[in-house]
Amino acid sequence: MGTLRFITWNINGAGSREKRLKIFNQLKKLQADVVLLQETHRPLRGSNELKTPEFPNVFSACYNSRQRGAAILIHKNINFTVLDTVIDPEGRFLIIKLSIRDKKLCIASVYGPNVDDPSFFHGFFSALSEHLDGTLVLGGDLNLGLNEDMDRLNTAGTQRNWQSTNIIKQYMSDFGLCDAWRSLHPTSKEYTFFSHVHHSYSRLDYFLVSSSLLNNISDTEIHPIAVSDHGPVSLTLMHKNNTTPRKNWRFNISLLKDEDFIKYFKKEWTSYLNYNDTPETSASVLWEA
Repeated sequence: MGTLRFITWNINGAGSREKRLKIFNQLKKLQADVVLLQETHRPLRGSNELKTPEFPNVFSACYNSRQRGAAILIHKNINFTVLDTVIDPEGRFLIIKLSIRDKKLCIASVYGPNVDDPSFFHGFFSALSEHLDGTLVLGGDLNLGLNEDMDRLNTAGTQRNWQSTNIIKQYMSDFGLCDAWRSLHPTSKEYTFFSHVHHSYSRLDYFLVSSSLLNNISDTEIHPIAVSDHGPVSLTLMHKNNTTPRKNWRFNISLLKDEDFIKYFKKEWTSYLNYNDTPETSASVLWEA
């Protein structure tokens, strides 16, 4: 796979040409190969505005010109084959599965809700679970801190305890993911966002990667806030031959006690049966599928 330098960045809109020029100048300084953007604020007709000579390969999950939007940009020097894509119609996440030098790599850009919404993360990780046959690199603005003590500095003294945080941690365990920056900086306190409303500093922007990639991480860094109200985060992967096989996924039975997951599962199961339970489909095929 060679050396790949990833950047995840909530750009808080890319509507004006001036703003886009500043974004791409910053990406050039950061020497990005693969860029995961959130809050692009581009409708479908404007998604090509993120395409440049340096980044001719653009994948987008669009919403409208005022909110949401996720994108993945790949540098012209990276040779790859697209195996699959998953585009969230709500503009909150985008998943692409690639083949790079005969290695499968699943990349996801995600923009989490700014309210506690466990059902969103159940839906996102459910979509991601279809692509566990490759190495995972998930980047984005989760809109929460995974560790309230380490990832948030609140001058007002209040804390928030979201169900979504525990759900993400459980899926990280199930999928064999680790927090790349925290793994290399276990005691450091750095932040990617400052809220003037809540007078708090937070690390909201993450790379969650397959634990098998830990030995391949040569560098990960939180960069100063510039252009946007979030600071970009970088992750550099070096190819090594002695990679550790990723453990097989196992269903977490504790989710059966989670009311939000049960509601989500019932909805998806009903939808599956409505679409697939037809006279020409045998019971065995229906179940195995």
